[in-house]
Amino acid sequence: GVQRWGACWMGDNTSWWEHLELAMPQLMNMGLSGVPFVGTDIGGFNGNASGELFARWMQFGALAPFCRGHSLSGTERHEPWSFGPRVEAICREFLRLRYRLLPYLYTLFWEASQRGTPVLRPLLYHFPDDPATYQLHDQVMLGPSLMAAPIYHPGREHRHVYLPEGAWYDWWTDELIAGPVHLLAYAPLERMPLYVRAGTIIPSGPDLRYADERPLDPLTLDLYLDHGAFTLYEDDGHSFEYEHGQFCTTSYTLRRTEDRLAFEISAREGAYVPPARRLLIRVHAVDEQAAEGHRSANYDPDRRLLTLQVDDDGSARTLSFKLAKVSHP
Repeated sequence: GVQRWGACWMGDNTSWWEHLELAMPQLMNMGLSGVPFVGTDIGGFNGNASGELFARWMQFGALAPFCRGHSLSGTERHEPWSFGPRVEAICREFLRLRYRLLPYLYTLFWEASQRGTPVLRPLLYHFPDDPATYQLHDQVMLGPSLMAAPIYHPGREHRHVYLPEGAWYDWWTDELIAGPVHLLAYAPLERMPLYVRAGTIIPSGPDLRYADERPLDPLTLDLYLDHGAFTLYEDDGHSFEYEHGQFCTTSYTLRRTEDRLAFEISAREGAYVPPARRLLIRVHAVDEQAAEGHRSANYDPDRRLLTLQVDDDGSARTLSFKLAKVSHP
């Protein structure tokens, strides 16, 4: 058993671009082999990373199951702030993203413990009938919802990305893209190509500097149009009481027709009761009429983003949003 208990790193790598590229198939293959809690030494253990290499490695490493920076004694310093303000800001932004995604990541680890599903997955895991995914070693799925395409060559601001069948959203712009498609993604140093599958519900929390800095309030749920579902797992995050039944799950479902989106929140199940909190629901790529009937909703026309806040009391409820037919993926 190492797959049951241990966090693993991929050995003493080197500050080479080739080792950043190698990290992706390493972690995906470990996940397929039943070892989900894996990562690499961000920036490389041996040698001296450039600021560009460290930034690109951090972008990928922040989404790895085991996220750790580590380097050999006697090499140049590898702290994010060692490479200047630009690289430090990039590292801060992607580590913030990781901490915001902790509710999603925690659920993925729960699923791994219950069913052996990898946390970080190759695309062929979700698209086994698509031969274009079989040899795709440089794009990764974080759970069922997020797909990253890291940059692993110096001086690059573009890269080829393959999106399998279905609709996808650009994480940064909310642009809707129909797959299957090959595209050239723009990725300046501050950005790693990142995509969301349509029909996705992504739970996230507030900005944190460490995992339990503040309560999970609000719990944010980002909804990306199409049919979909997600079950959120929670426990107290500290004790082993979950082994004695002190945990809970909440199921969320998206159902859509040509002109309506129904977001169903099932009643919370389980003995654990989270502290009182709010739900911040964000519906992406919708038009202004989606706010009809929701007095407290805010609509951002530039991003086509609807934001709605409700109390999270653990009870079942359904929220309905009016859609324009043209917004269907």
